[in-house]
Amino acid sequence: MVTLTVTDVQKEKMVAIKMPHFQIVLLSLLLNGVLSSIIPENHDRRSQVKDLSDLEHQLKGGHNAEYDHEAFLGKEKAHEFDRLTPEQSKQRLGVLVDKIDSNNDGLVTEPEMVAWIKYIQRRYVTEDAKTQWANYELEGAASMSWDYYMERTYGSATDETEMNSETKLHFKEMKDRDYRRFKLADVDYDGKLTFTEYVNFLHPEDAPHMREVVVKETLDDLDKNKDGRISIDEYIVDMWPDMGKETEPEWVTTEREHFEKWRDLNKDGFLDSNEIQHWVMPDDYDHAIAESRHLIYEADSSKDGNLTKREILDHSDLFVGSQATDFGEAFKYSHDEF
Repeated sequence: MVTLTVTDVQKEKMVAIKMPHFQIVLLSLLLNGVLSSIIPENHDRRSQVKDLSDLEHQLKGGHNAEYDHEAFLGKEKAHEFDRLTPEQSKQRLGVLVDKIDSNNDGLVTEPEMVAWIKYIQRRYVTEDAKTQWANYELEGAASMSWDYYMERTYGSATDETEMNSETKLHFKEMKDRDYRRFKLADVDYDGKLTFTEYVNFLHPEDAPHMREVVVKETLDDLDKNKDGRISIDEYIVDMWPDMGKETEPEWVTTEREHFEKWRDLNKDGFLDSNEIQHWVMPDDYDHAIAESRHLIYEADSSKDGNLTKREILDHSDLFVGSQATDFGEAFKYSHDEF
């Protein structure tokens, strides 16, 4: 095995770009040939309930249509539509409308739109898990044990003798986090994960029985003084690392107000586990429902609460992009079914 080292210069560059410490540890172990290269992207980061897109829905200049495109199509398909001519884009949108209209009555209702958007989100999660699952090379096995997962993911890093004390500590935290997820995902308690269980392991934010993992990982990451709760400063510095170094921008002041008014339910100045769950996994808000209502409101010319195929096609720019909206280089794509 070729051994590489992370130089002081490399470490300084990592710090300069504000790379999270977990990522520094992961990169250090990878460069030294200790960790496996199949570690999933963002393996070091806590699980979070995802929005429908990584993009901001509202921009300073107004509404961001690309957010709606990704929510309606998924990120990859949205980019694919951006490379189609307007005529091709509308044609394929028409095919999708027929799929969304599940009872074939000529109307897309809110429940049908919600079901579609949730399907798009589930598809991303499943495809991501399939990609990672294939990397473990199970050779037809229907499940994966904890020991096999550890060996394939961390390789010789299971031997901590080559690590310094700081790296060893953070490596232990990563293993503990994985083990916590593994145990909760293993719903039949056989010590192995089937593919379905692995999906929940990889994306615990999408599984109700994994909620405690999402809360625990949020608390672990933000609770810097380890007192079992999140203070307002710990809350702010997680999203604004320059706290105390620069004049506080307006959006940070707004977040402070949100913490005090909406996050800290018992008004004790901290977030406990119940308040963290209410914050990161609110029961009273559903992204898919909110987006469906937004799309229907914007495209519903008749104001009857439903969308006809004509209304959707007349407002196609709201749902999908094309070369006309992307202004990018045109590429030829096949008309494969969605």
